[in-house]
Amino acid sequence: MDILARLLKSIKENDTNYLVRYKLVYKAVSMALDNGLQAGVRMDESEPEWPVVYIELPTGQVSWHMAQHAEPWDGHDTEEKYRRIDEFIRHCL
Repeated sequence: MDILARLLKSIKENDTNYLVRYKLVYKAVSMALDNGLQAGVRMDESEPEWPVVYIELPTGQVSWHMAQHAEPWDGHDTEEKYRRIDEFIRHCL
């Protein structure tokens, strides 16, 4: 969990540097889940334009408002999603 602790320290140090903070928060969520902690996203009903990412630390819950994805959903279904992924993989590998 020391990697998670270092990520959380970096998040604190970059609290108002949003582009850096957003990336670090997503990494911290992944790391928290890898370490068996509860983590995820919920909507803040009082600020629906700002999703909130949560991590349940042994010391208590922490959370951050995050920017929404810039583009709206384009209407793709599951089949189209995986077709796009397969195409991307073929392009990259």
